[in-house]
Amino acid sequence: MSDNWQLQRVLVIQLDSVSIELALQKLRQLLPAASITLMTTASQPPELFWIDDVLIYKEPVFDNPEQELKLIEQLTQRHFDAAIIFTTTQSPYPIAYMCYLAGIPIRVGRSPEFGGSVLSHWVKSHSDTDLADQQSFLHLISSPAN
Repeated sequence: MSDNWQLQRVLVIQLDSVSIELALQKLRQLLPAASITLMTTASQPPELFWIDDVLIYKEPVFDNPEQELKLIEQLTQRHFDAAIIFTTTQSPYPIAYMCYLAGIPIRVGRSPEFGGSVLSHWVKSHSDTDLADQQSFLHLISSPAN
């Protein structure tokens, strides 16, 4: 995360079922005054001290234009400053595009391929030499993004 970013409202998106608790803890340390919202598909998200709010969405949101528009409207109304997209196997680009349409200016994610400006800050992952997921997520929020 850049020291220059003045983030007040951060959306953390968990697309896969893998744990992101360590990354959320680190994010809270980096942004102690920010409001952090976790967006997940889990019907019973874990109670975490490091988040302020939970936004649950139903899969498959990307196959239903009506659900996509509803989610974009929800994100727009919340006026997020940044979205951090945590993925392991899924592409971050569909949800990053929805964040773009919702007017979220900073969209951070990792992917083995470059996807244009859908992600405003892209961290390249190397699938054959990737770190364990938790370490990779920590790298995403603490490394200078491309």
